Amino acid sequence: MTHLVAVSTANRNDTAASILARPGGAIDFTFSGELEGHYHPADQVLWTRSTPRGIPCFSLDLLRAMTQSSRVIEDCFRDPLQRPLRYIILRSGVPGVFSVGGDLGYFHKLIVAQDRTRLTEYAHAAVEAIHRNYVGHGVPGATTIALLEGDALGGGFEQALSCDIVIAERHVKAAFPEVLFDMFPGMGGLSFLARRTNRRIANELTRSGRAYTALELFDLGVVDAVVDTGAGVGAAQAIVRQRTHQPQAHRAMDAVDRMLRPVTLAELHDVVALWVDAALRLSERGRQWMRRLHAQQLAQFVTPASHTVAVAPRAVSSRQNRA
Repeated sequence: MTHLVAVSTANRNDTAASILARPGGAIDFTFSGELEGHYHPADQVLWTRSTPRGIPCFSLDLLRAMTQSSRVIEDCFRDPLQRPLRYIILRSGVPGVFSVGGDLGYFHKLIVAQDRTRLTEYAHAAVEAIHRNYVGHGVPGATTIALLEGDALGGGFEQALSCDIVIAERHVKAAFPEVLFDMFPGMGGLSFLARRTNRRIANELTRSGRAYTALELFDLGVVDAVVDTGAGVGAAQAIVRQRTHQPQAHRAMDAVDRMLRPVTLAELHDVVALWVDAALRLSERGRQWMRRLHAQQLAQFVTPASHTVAVAPRAVSSRQNRA
């Protein structure tokens, strides 16, 4: 027998989140039409999956749904004796893509209109969602895992780096392309890279604009594990099993890691204020690059015939990846 439990929060689309309790303690979450979760009580893991419509980016609606889902998770798992939660695993439901990051079409519209208020609204929604992920959604002792079964760009890469553990399948590439249109990763990328790497590596990743392979990212200390294509889920499950008998030790070490290298919401707000300023000063050349990247996304993920976007000739090519 299943039980549907209503949750008194709603996203901007007025679709209420819901919790469907199943026999044996399993729970299905529907946070929005683009975000869902499944709780497995046997291993105390919550698997979440994001399936954005159209371009797999962080729209404002999706960001709000992410924050809403985080609050639902915090409320549902606040009592570890009643419903223990040890791991929260982030996946994408879009084949080949974890996330392409920010909503470039929306950015361009607001930049052209010089709409500081709405650009700031988006930025704050983004850093709130990513920071709640960084602190384990308010669930004491919960470890977050980003499972990269597809490419992660910009804000998608930032979301992955906000997790305690990052697993990447071998074919995956990740990049911070913002510098190509004279911007920078403003939603936590620099802060979270600083926790994982040194200044040289952080500069290399954010200032080059190029895509890095999973193996390169592992060598740089940016991701924690690289596994064969299709083996990501099994790798995440293996980590859960390996840590079964030392849960207290791992929880404590995660907590100490955040104490030694903290990322505060205030810090993220300060950084994103600089990002908004930079966006509003973006030159025509920068806006042209943004339009170009957005057009490429439309061509890849949305029916081309439904859009009439002028695309400038490709001006640069990516550097060859290491063998």
